[in-house]
Amino acid sequence: MPLLALLVVLALVALIAVALSRANELFCVSVRDGRCLVVRGQIPTALLQDFRDVVARAGLPRATIRGVREGGRPRLLVSGADDFTAQRLRNTFGASRWGRVAGLEAAPAERRDRNLGQLLGIAWLAWLLTRDR
Repeated sequence: MPLLALLVVLALVALIAVALSRANELFCVSVRDGRCLVVRGQIPTALLQDFRDVVARAGLPRATIRGVREGGRPRLLVSGADDFTAQRLRNTFGASRWGRVAGLEAAPAERRDRNLGQLLGIAWLAWLLTRDR
């Protein structure tokens, strides 16, 4: 029984850690084979299209693009991309009106039907359930 209690406590700590790490997240876009998929949050359609252009030109195999709020200011975090492509993505974000706004709330965006992976915010599941669009 103590082992079960320990596992439950560890699972709760893990869930709290994930929730806290995503508390300031505005959106998360997963990149696979030059295609972008919104996994969590909302992102304006124009900004997503700009990201798609940069990613397609760079031919990124896999990457993650996260918009976060740090100190009340928006910031773009890119992992899995080379420095040049990451800087192009940050420049695209900064040039957008949305990237310059200090007090960000929910982004105006069209919400298409989301699959279970997108609703849960799990990138691998979202890609697995994505129909070719």
